[in-house]
Amino acid sequence: MLEADPLDLLGATQTELSLHVDGCTRCRTAAQRMLEVERELRDALGAATPRRSVNDAVRVARRRAWRRSWLWRASPLAAAAVLAIVWLGRRAPLQQPASPPIRPAGGSGVAVAAPPGKSVAVFRTDNPDIVVIWFF
Repeated sequence: MLEADPLDLLGATQTELSLHVDGCTRCRTAAQRMLEVERELRDALGAATPRRSVNDAVRVARRRAWRRSWLWRASPLAAAAVLAIVWLGRRAPLQQPASPPIRPAGGSGVAVAAPPGKSVAVFRTDNPDIVVIWFF
């Protein structure tokens, strides 16, 4: 019955199946149920039509792909622009005036000048021959 022509299941033809369905209540009930389910399935498939046509779907997919590829192509340029803004917009480093050489007390005769942008500390110890010089 599953492979039969729907007209045979309705009893509209003169085939053996059609004649049997007409005379057998059990088979007629099964045939009617199969035809009903088939009708429900056809209606459900008919209602499940796509929202857009194939051409529209392809057009939307291409547009999305182009947008994604454009973003990937533009992202290095955007990163370079951000770096340029940061690099050009940064402030110049503070220039510290050169400090005069520090002469440690105690007559050791050592004069120390710190490198540009650095500091220096000179410490005297209990021993007049030893002076600690600390650059930071």
